[in-house]
Amino acid sequence: MNRTIAWLTQAFFVISMISGVIIVFAYYPNSAYDSVQKITYIIPFGLFFRELHYFSSEIFMLFLLAHIVVELYKKEIKISALSWSYAILALMALLILLFSGFVLKADQSANGASEVAFSLMKNTPFLDNFLSLFKDTTVFYWKFFIWHIIFLPLLLSHAIYKHVKKIGVNIKYFTLALAIVMVVSIFLSMPSDIPLEVTVDKIKGPWFFWGAENLLELNLSSLYVNLILLLPFIFLILIYFTPYKRFFKILLLLWVLVYVYFSF
Repeated sequence: MNRTIAWLTQAFFVISMISGVIIVFAYYPNSAYDSVQKITYIIPFGLFFRELHYFSSEIFMLFLLAHIVVELYKKEIKISALSWSYAILALMALLILLFSGFVLKADQSANGASEVAFSLMKNTPFLDNFLSLFKDTTVFYWKFFIWHIIFLPLLLSHAIYKHVKKIGVNIKYFTLALAIVMVVSIFLSMPSDIPLEVTVDKIKGPWFFWGAENLLELNLSSLYVNLILLLPFIFLILIYFTPYKRFFKILLLLWVLVYVYFSF
């Protein structure tokens, strides 16, 4: 089963990359919101490729998580330590990539999510040194754009390549993955763009960031929120490299349940 999941995961990744390359030619960071609206409502097939990019990326993350979960519940993790480490790196890179993509839609929810992320970095020792890598005082979306289209895709591609030893496209799985994305896009909708001039009571970032936002609303310090966000990756490392695998698997499951609780 995990082999099928792995092939589909790569297929969703390839679909996400191809659709993203198509979109990038119509996106301009200095007029980000207008670019997104033009892609969505004016450019032929713009909405189609935007939905293709969004849903393939989201499903890619879900399948990557499923791939890791299947490995976790085997009696013994049979891949090498290096391969396991690159799988964790791929997950981290993907989450940041998805977050940067959410910010690039440049509506109110995107701006709110970016400000929360900046606050988490600014108010956390050590992380505050990296704030200038993402925050641009001239063109707000420019650095997010560079990270999203160059550095993070390269990091993610490298991690996947090191994990599976190659990045290939199996036509059978690619066709199945494309069909899944198309069906999902028919029955589900992307998060709505919230116009900049509209007044709203509450805005939210990407769904995997809701827990962090809600914890901050409970006045938990940025340092503790960042530590909570880091915990699952620490548990994944400890599951492989310590003899207490069952203990850290239980801790990881508890973390998931608690984070989901605070998310919703």
